Amino acid sequence: MKIPNPKKYLDSLLINYTVLPHSATFTAQHTAQAAHIKGKNLCKVIVVGDKANLAMIAIPANCILLQKSMARLLRSPGVKVIPEFQFRDRFPECEVGAMPPFGNLYGINVLIAKELTNNEMMIFNAGNHSELIQMKTSDYLKVTDAKIISVGYKVAGLSHSVISNRKDNWQWI
Repeated sequence: MKIPNPKKYLDSLLINYTVLPHSATFTAQHTAQAAHIKGKNLCKVIVVGDKANLAMIAIPANCILLQKSMARLLRSPGVKVIPEFQFRDRFPECEVGAMPPFGNLYGINVLIAKELTNNEMMIFNAGNHSELIQMKTSDYLKVTDAKIISVGYKVAGLSHSVISNRKDNWQWI
């Protein structure tokens, strides 16, 4: 079976969506910035798995995956993030790293962060590095049968604290 690109898939289901063009980007945070969207509102896709199974995790762009927590959630201690080059053949109609969160098309379970489902609209890669798809979250959940999760990820923070090395006595009022 030939898998349609994300826009053709949504067209075949008569789902309303909007294409949001932006300059080419290769990370979720840069994509959010280029599209003038808050990172918490943009969905990024991470594929995890072990030798037996793959799962597609959809989390906000400003979050990171917690691998051990995700392994517990999936009840599989060998779960790890799969590098994009290792599964690019599974998504032939998409540019590497720009897969939409439609794991159901590929026989992959989809787990989605609760925070994304609280939004009226979902925004995610359209299968390439210069377009996003925006659609109703309710429509997305219907067509993907995604499982809503609230663990296994967290908002990314600074990796180290910011310490000022200023020599003067500036104080902000």
